[in-house]
Amino acid sequence: MKRGDDDLRIRPGRSRDGGTPGSKAKSFVAKVMRAASRAGHGGRRFSSVSVRQSSFGRGRAATARAALRSPSRRVLIKTRVARHRGSHFRAAPLSTHLTYLQRDGTDRDGRPGQLFDRASDHADGRAFAERCEEDRHHFRFIVSPEDAAQMGDLREFTRDLMAQAEADLATRLDWVAVTHHNTDNPHIHLLVRGRDQDGADLVISRDYISRGLRGQAERLVSLELGPRSDQEVSVTLRREVSAERWTRLDRTLRDYADDSGGVIDLRPGGHAHGDKDLHDLLVGRAQHLQRLGITEQAGPAQWTIAPDAETTLRALGERGDIIKTMHRALDRQGQSRGVADFAIHGEGSPNVVGRLVDRGLQDELTGTGYVVIDGIDGRTHHVRLPSIEATGDAKIGAIVEVRPFTGADNQQRLTLSVRSDFNLAEQVSATGATWLDRHLVGRDPPPVAITGFGAEVRQALDQRTDTLAAVGLANRRLQGAVFARDLIETLRQSELANASGHLASETGLPYRPSEPGNQVAGLYRQRVNLASGRFAMIDNGLGFELVPWKPALDQHLGRQVTGVMLPGGGVDWSMGRKRGLGIG
Repeated sequence: MKRGDDDLRIRPGRSRDGGTPGSKAKSFVAKVMRAASRAGHGGRRFSSVSVRQSSFGRGRAATARAALRSPSRRVLIKTRVARHRGSHFRAAPLSTHLTYLQRDGTDRDGRPGQLFDRASDHADGRAFAERCEEDRHHFRFIVSPEDAAQMGDLREFTRDLMAQAEADLATRLDWVAVTHHNTDNPHIHLLVRGRDQDGADLVISRDYISRGLRGQAERLVSLELGPRSDQEVSVTLRREVSAERWTRLDRTLRDYADDSGGVIDLRPGGHAHGDKDLHDLLVGRAQHLQRLGITEQAGPAQWTIAPDAETTLRALGERGDIIKTMHRALDRQGQSRGVADFAIHGEGSPNVVGRLVDRGLQDELTGTGYVVIDGIDGRTHHVRLPSIEATGDAKIGAIVEVRPFTGADNQQRLTLSVRSDFNLAEQVSATGATWLDRHLVGRDPPPVAITGFGAEVRQALDQRTDTLAAVGLANRRLQGAVFARDLIETLRQSELANASGHLASETGLPYRPSEPGNQVAGLYRQRVNLASGRFAMIDNGLGFELVPWKPALDQHLGRQVTGVMLPGGGVDWSMGRKRGLGIG
């Protein structure tokens, strides 16, 4: 999605090695493309500039040039048909998707996002998800008017657009939407049920999705704001000259190359002849792309353009958007980090341990997720995850770890594990066995940097040692600290005793500790988050037990579960008469 052009941009530094102009920039872009490839971007390998021949006929450049100067208001619409079952099913539950759309959304006044529909500003997302549950599919649209910030009410615009769509498709549509004003470009997330007014599967032609709906949206924006003035058009195009993303100027340059054997000719009498302002803009853009290694000068005011220019620039644009997301996330936590300390990972992320700073939808159409982690290695990491559900439910500030694992299909994936629901300050004074304690007594703890979050962890480890020393569980010495034998188990049992006492007072049930080899059987009542970890409260009818929790248990909340305590402290669960869930 297009972002503002005057925010943070990634810019290559000045060349100092005496090499060819732009060599540093080419190296920078090549690094970005390698990172983009690891993040799952397709496209051809980034290489030296080469000429491609057009297979579309002449005239594309003239069409593109006219479109640049068009006074029409522009609207970008992205679409996805989300299937609920079958081989193409990939999406998280619709209710989960709606929850995150509202969480990530804000209205014009900065208040949390609120679903709306044709009749109400407070639509019921749960009811909409239930209506869609047995459907084959639903539609997801992101509607982004280029001039959305100037529009009066995006909700009324959405209602007008959907009324027009109903007229075009000759059926009443069941839909909900939410506006997002928390990015540089306000936009609307629109979800349409996959059934028509008669209950049949709603099928919308590709042509209407790609052209018809967009045309109606642009007409409505033009009715509200009027056509763009020449000044507005010029300002928009000037911003594109130095943008690190794919722009309309780039499309025009590529079309010029396609129309003339691969060479962009911006000499007098060549392309853009007769429009000096546009000529100057295109020359400026070609020169900027040359510094990035995307165009190459072929003669005076002549350039060739890399065949994968669009892939490269879209990857640069996405990287810029991610960096903005990371800065905003850190700002909300009162933190500041330099871009040099940012690490952006795709599907091949290494182990990352640190503080959870943010989570959200990486792709708002497909439902893929991301987390931002302030790492103990002193870097801030952005990690892409396969779904929003994979980002977990730990609160911001918790200690988490992202690590790769190999699935049953031998494909490598990433998983996020919670190492502590307690933040550093809470761990320093906690009565239980914390992540800090495990780091202090671990045989081979991961290295902790002296910068960034690593510096905070080092300070917290020192403070935690003082806390333990104050209760006789550690002794300070010149060469370091000596900790009590069985420190982790001592702290764990102490915290379990305190927590079970509180639960016994709340529920009136007696606490019955479990021992290795004992059977665990009863109703799974709730998850209890302690400094020592997450525990499941199991009501066996005579009392309750607190046993190590695992994610699969949440599918059985309020239901009967059985298992056997293992010597290592885990549980071998048997749920619904099926053993071997791998919970241990």
